[in-house]
Parts: sequence; C-alpha cells; structure tokens
Amino acid sequence: MHSVNLDEILVLLLAATFVVAIFKHLNLSPVLGYLFAGLAIGPHSFGIIQDIETSKKIAEFGVVFLLFQIGLELTLKRLVSMRLHVFGFGTAQLLITAGLIGTIAYLLGASSKEAIIIGGGLALSSTAVVLKVLAERGEQATQVGRLSLAVLILQDIAVAPLLVMVTILAQNDSNIGEAVGESLLQAILVFCVIFVIGRLFLRPLFHFISFLKSQELFTAIILLVVLAAAWATQVAGLSLALGAFLAGLLIAETEFRHQVQADILPYKSLLIGLFFMTVGMQLNFSLLEGSFLSITAMAASMILIKLLIILVLCRIFQFSFGAAIHSGLLLSQGSEFAFILFAMARDTGIMSDIYAEKLMVAITLSMAVTPMLATLGRKIHDKLSKDTVISDNTDPSNETRDLENHVIVAGFGRVGKTICTLLAAEKVNYIALDIDPKRVHEGRQEGFPIYYGRVERTEVLNSIGIKRANSIIVAINNRKACKEAVISIRKMYPDIPIIARAWDRQNARELEAVGATKARAEAFESSLQLGKATLECYGIPDHEIDRLIKQFRAEGYGPQPVLVPGAGKIPD
Repeated sequence: MHSVNLDEILVLLLAATFVVAIFKHLNLSPVLGYLFAGLAIGPHSFGIIQDIETSKKIAEFGVVFLLFQIGLELTLKRLVSMRLHVFGFGTAQLLITAGLIGTIAYLLGASSKEAIIIGGGLALSSTAVVLKVLAERGEQATQVGRLSLAVLILQDIAVAPLLVMVTILAQNDSNIGEAVGESLLQAILVFCVIFVIGRLFLRPLFHFISFLKSQELFTAIILLVVLAAAWATQVAGLSLALGAFLAGLLIAETEFRHQVQADILPYKSLLIGLFFMTVGMQLNFSLLEGSFLSITAMAASMILIKLLIILVLCRIFQFSFGAAIHSGLLLSQGSEFAFILFAMARDTGIMSDIYAEKLMVAITLSMAVTPMLATLGRKIHDKLSKDTVISDNTDPSNETRDLENHVIVAGFGRVGKTICTLLAAEKVNYIALDIDPKRVHEGRQEGFPIYYGRVERTEVLNSIGIKRANSIIVAINNRKACKEAVISIRKMYPDIPIIARAWDRQNARELEAVGATKARAEAFESSLQLGKATLECYGIPDHEIDRLIKQFRAEGYGPQPVLVPGAGKIPD
C-alpha cells in the first residue's frame, strides 16, 4: 500500500499560494503563476518534486472540470444571440489560422499529424487572459469585448473536438483524412447518446435531489454526472474531457446551472491550478539552450499571423479599423488549452518532447505580453476613433451592427449606470444613451458602450439597432422627459417592451397608461428594501419576508390604491 507523500502536497500548496499571489500582485495571469510555480519545484529546476506522475493523473481531472465549465456557459440562448460572430467570424478565424499555421509547420519539417495539432493549438487564444484583461479595463460590453467573447466561445467549443482528434491520431495509423472523419463520427455518435440520456433523465434527477434539500447530495450528483459522462466518452475511445463538456452543455439548459457553477468552482480552480503546475514541472529549459531566438521568433510569428487574420476578418465583417487592431492584439496570444493539446500529443508520441516544450514556452511568452499588447491596441483604437463623444450627426451603427437581442438603456445617471453594470454582470449585451456630453465621455472612458443621442429621435434609435433589440429601459432623471420618451418610443415602435423608471406608484401607473410595459417606482422599491432589511434584523425567516415583499409589490403596482388592515392607505 502506497502512503501519501505529505511533503509533496505541502510543497505544491505553498508554491501555488505564494507564487500565484505574487503574479496576481503584479497583475499577471494566474495561469503564468501556476506554470512558473511548477517550473520552480519540478525535476528540471530545483528538483523539490522528482516524480510527477501522481500529480499528472490528478491534474487530468482539472481538464475535465475545465471543459465542464465551458459547457455550462454555452447556453443555447446565448449562442443564438451571438450566432453570426460565434459561428461566422469565430469559425473563419479558427479554420484560417489553424490551416495557415499548420501548413507553415509542415513546410518547416513537422509531420502531418504534428502540423494538425500545432495548427489547431496555436489558433486558440487564452480565454483566461483575455477575459481578465477585458474585466480589468471594463471593456466586456464594448464592441471589442463582444467580438472577443464571440471568438473565445467558438474556440472553447472547438477544444473538445481537438482533444478527440489527438486521441484518434494517436490510435490510428491510417491516413489523416480517415482519422479526422472517424473522430468526428465517433464524437457525433457519443454526443447523441449522452444528449438523449441527459434530456430524458437529467432535469428530473436534479429536481428530485433539490427536493431533498441536501447540499452534500446535490454536489455528489454533480460529480457523478460529470464523471459518468467522462467515463462514457473514454469507453468509446474518446477523451474524458469531451464527456464533461457534453454534461456541461446539458446542465446549461436547466434551471440548476448557476447553483452547479457555484458548487464546482472550488474543485475546478484547484485541479486546473494543479494541471498547469504539472505542465510547468515538465518544462526542461536545459533542452532549450541556444533556442531562445527561435522560441521568440515562434511567439512573434504566431502573434503577427493571428493579428493579420483577425484584422482582415474584422474588415470583412465591417468592424472599424481601430476595433480590428484592438481585437487582433487582444486575441493574438496562445491559449491555456494549447498546453493541454501539446501535453497530450507529447504523451501519446505524436509530438517530440523538444518540439512540444518549445511551443509551450512560446505560448507562455505570448501570454505574458498580452496586457502590453492590449494596452497598445486600446491606444491605437482610441486614436483612430475620431468621435469619442457621439454627436447628433454621428451614426454609431458601425459599432453596434453586431448587436442582436440587446437592451437599450436611455439615461446614464446613477440608476442607468447601475442597470448597465447589472446587465454586464449577467453577460447581457446593451447600449446606453444620454444627452449629457460629459457623462457620455466619462462613461466611454470607463469602458461602457454609451453614446450621445436623444432617445425620442427615430434615427438615433435605428442607428443602435432598436429593431433588433430585446427591450428598452427609460431611466431618465426627469419626470416629464421620461414620460415624453415613453410616449414617443411607443408611437414609433408599438411592439418593443418598455421598462420605465418612475418616482412613485402614481407616476408608475401614469407611465404604464401612456405605453410603458412595466414601470417601477423608486420611492416604493426603496421602502420595500429598507423594510426587508429591518425584518431581517428582527430574525423573520427569509421565505416569509420574500412572500410579504412579493405581496406588497403586487398590490402596490395594482390599478387601485390598496388598504392594509390596521394601517390605512399605503403612502407613496
């Protein structure tokens, strides 16, 4: 019986804690921190840990949970709303980049199998790094942020087939076309089986478990579903990660998605960190002596190729030149998924150790310079964008043509800004309008997609795609202007849902009478929230407070004033 080596576990935890903390303090990606920590303690550096086989086996589950998380985030509604740029732009970027880089690798002496894996791996961009940079700069809701997210979603979807392809290429000695065709056929067959079983049993199973109100059992069922799907794909001769990805897709269409995400986050983060540390442990810099220039050239060539391809595609899809450069520089690095692909290719004998390690170091360099490239891209974008503040005569349609099923927010004061922040947190695309040039300028500097324009003007609303919008929120900080805006919008667009800001319940009823689909009163809602906080202090159960608030809200927005027994008329 083998005993657990507690020394190695302590070393792993200490290295992860301190090194990753330093990298976060330096505002660098935690992925780079994990790689550096693994390199430092691995057998090719200080040699604190010599045998990494046990760590590698545990770290495989990190890849499983990472693919499960990707599947969870790919809801059908989200894909439909972004379909043009996910499946159009994203697919074109992936195929062209993979084909070009793979061809170059083949011409430089790589085997056909190596060329396929290299092309597919280097065509991907780092989801972790790009989303971190966008979040730090508040650019998630901008056109560059939306385009980057669409590309990353398609790339995330492509990871599962690429992992399957590595497995098939390692097992199949026939020609490449047959191997790729076989991998696709197997993946489709397994997908159909898991999809049918999941659709029939998954939702009822989660409903039953949630009815028992046991958090431990709920978490156990999540782990069972993920690992069972991973086992099924492994038995079929495919990768563990593909099954986990399919399980995530199925759960994403249920009402339990958010709770599942919260429950698996600790496992995913820990295991993914361990995976990248094992990758770092395997990097042998002694093999790379005298190769620094060639590795730097690899990284620079990859960045340049991806930048040029994204730049051309952006122009074809009619994005502005500034947005094209910004997006290209932001997405030009290598991906954490490439480490997974190249590690699998090396372990299965498709790729040599030296080749795999050179590529991994090149990817690491590209990820490290991403913040600088993103800053450069934003400065170029700002310089090329002549209209930081949109005037009445400026057409913002170039920056909003990619939007569909979005929300329009009219008024960017304290209420409007809060609404925009809430929408961004839920990854709902939106566009904001305001007539205060200073407020517009400050909002754009903070990364909000806000434009100068009067919401009553048809040409302004058409330029931001109101005909493709999901709804419009009127949050103007003026009672008269808010009412006039509701009347004007309803007259021009009879079918668009309008949610209006009201000052009290009487004003809410007035706004609904002139065309607002829903109107919510500031004073009344604030009173409810203050009352809720007070009742919580008194120890009233949450479910009773929620029932009472729901009752008061329903009565308060009713057509007639409501009398509460013993209290008389509820004052506004």
